[in-house]
Amino acid sequence: MDKVPLIDFSAYSLDRESPDPERFQKLIDEVHQALTTIGFMYLKNVGIPIQKIKDAYSSSMTFYSLPGEEKHRYAGPKGINMHGYQRMEEERSNPDVHFKDLKEVFNYCPAAGEKTFPEDALPEFKSSLIELFNAMVPLNLRVMEVVARGLKLQDPHFFQDKFKLAGTSKSHTTLRSAYYPSLEGVEIKEGQLRCGEHTDFGGITLLIQNNPGLEVKTVDNNWVPAPPIEGTVVVNIGDLMQRWTSDILVANKHRVAIQSDQMELDHDRQSLVFFGYPDNDVIIECTDESSKYPPIESTEYLLSQLQGLHAKNY
Repeated sequence: MDKVPLIDFSAYSLDRESPDPERFQKLIDEVHQALTTIGFMYLKNVGIPIQKIKDAYSSSMTFYSLPGEEKHRYAGPKGINMHGYQRMEEERSNPDVHFKDLKEVFNYCPAAGEKTFPEDALPEFKSSLIELFNAMVPLNLRVMEVVARGLKLQDPHFFQDKFKLAGTSKSHTTLRSAYYPSLEGVEIKEGQLRCGEHTDFGGITLLIQNNPGLEVKTVDNNWVPAPPIEGTVVVNIGDLMQRWTSDILVANKHRVAIQSDQMELDHDRQSLVFFGYPDNDVIIECTDESSKYPPIESTEYLLSQLQGLHAKNY
C-alpha cells in the first residue's frame, strides 16, 4: 500500500446508535486492511461536530499568540501525565537524532489532577479542549470495536472494555493541541523537522490537521504525504497496540517534514491529537494467545517508553 486510504465511517458514525448492518462488515474489512499494512487511515463521516473542532483550533491559536513568558507559566511536568505547555525545541520526537522539534504543544491530560490552564485570560481554551476530548472518547471506543471485529476476537468489545476510564485519574489518555509556527526567519538546522520521525506509544491515535506536512512511511520505506482532507480524522496504530496484537497491526513511522519552498516556510500549521491509552491497570497480553511478548501492565509499558525517550531528550 503506497498511500493512506480514505475510509467512510458513516456505517458506525457517532450520529448512529448502532452500526448499519448492511455496511458494517465492509467498514471492518477496510479498517483491518489499512491497519495491517500501512497502519494509517483517514476516516470520514465520523460524527464529531465541526464546531467543537473549530473552537479548539481557535482557542488554541489565541493561546499560542500569547507572549512566550505568559505561555510558559502553564508549563507542565514531564512524565507519564504530561499536562501543560511545551515550548518550541523542547521535545524531541525522534530520540535518535540531535535536533528537537520545531513545534509548540499544550497537552490536556485529565489524569494530571490539578490542571494548569489560563482560565482567567482565556477560559474558552480549557472548555474547548475538554469538549473535544469528550467527543473523541466515544470515537476511540468505536474504532477499537471495529479493530477487534477485524481481528475476529471472540469478544468484539474486548478492547472497548480496556479503554473505559479515559478522562479519569485511572487513564493516561491525552488530547494534544500542537502548533507549528511559520519558519520564516528561523534558523533551521540540517536534518531538523517540525516533528521528527517516530511511532506513537499507545493504543490508537486520532489526528485532526489543518495544513500539509504529515508524512507516513510505506512498507517499501518511502515517505508519502498525508495532507489534510476536510472532514476527516487520521487514525494510526501505536506501539502498544502492535505488541498487543502480536504485530498483526502496524505501528508505522511518521513525521512532519519541512519542504524547502518559501510557501512551506511561511505557513503555520495546527493539529489536534488524541492519544488513546488503555486503562492504567490493564494487562497487555497477546490477543492471539501466542505469548510472542510477555504480559505487561499498561502503565508499566508506557513508563518504559517514556523513560527511554526522556533519557535521550533531557
